[in-house]
Amino acid sequence: MSIGKKWVAMLASVFALCLVLAGCGGGADAAKNYVGDWKLSGMEENGEVTSADDLKLMEDLGMTITLSVKEDKTFSLNVMGDETSGTWEAKSASEATFTVDGQSVPATLADGVLTLESDGTKMQFEKGTVAASSGGAGSSGAAATSGGATTGGTETPTSTDNGTTVVDGGEEAVVPIGLTIADDDICTIEIVDKKADWAGDPGYTVKITNKSDKAVSAVSKYGTFSVDGKMVDPVLVETIQPGKYVEGFMWFSDDDVASVDALVNVEGTIEVYDDETFDTLGEYPFAM
Repeated sequence: MSIGKKWVAMLASVFALCLVLAGCGGGADAAKNYVGDWKLSGMEENGEVTSADDLKLMEDLGMTITLSVKEDKTFSLNVMGDETSGTWEAKSASEATFTVDGQSVPATLADGVLTLESDGTKMQFEKGTVAASSGGAGSSGAAATSGGATTGGTETPTSTDNGTTVVDGGEEAVVPIGLTIADDDICTIEIVDKKADWAGDPGYTVKITNKSDKAVSAVSKYGTFSVDGKMVDPVLVETIQPGKYVEGFMWFSDDDVASVDALVNVEGTIEVYDDETFDTLGEYPFAM
């Protein structure tokens, strides 16, 4: 399930595309084809295609990309909480233009797929909304019950007297940490705990507060992390608006790190950058 450098680079390209998306005016009948809510169904960067598994993983982790096209010829693109608005125009039933700040990008509509493409980056959308996610535990459709009962074939985690949680019939520790690793004019970063997520991948709950006056993104810097001496790349991609905070989960594939207990001597760097210019604002050492 490891996404890797190319996937993170593609996300950066998507953020860049947000700044130049576009559209303007008309074609009343044709316009009806475009109006509605759309969710990301495909993504490509210079010929490198994001797999369906990675797109599903993004959605399960709440890292969603949606497009809302309105009848009043306005639209909004939401990339993981970072929203860009503009106008749009239907040229025909199959071609449109989307515009932000005077810069336009062509769009095509075929077989129910709306495609936006610019500078080698392509995003494809299908009509529909992203289901609410609570970190993946609820994605199975199972209702939570007390006492660790199962509903719909999915076992519900429960608490035990010693503060651990039971998952899939076994005991999986949630280890409180509560350590602040960064606190400056840009942000505060707190490591809340370490645990396994809904998919069984171990990692850390990371609370990041944006103390600046601009939107920032925080990522686990590629090529800097190791676990007990082994180089391993975790996944952390969060966008935080000014004055807000997020509780994200930085996870390691269980193919690389077998369990929570194996998360020892973890070292690396969390990078925070300007969400608009992509300039690095700070790099913060992570050592557990």
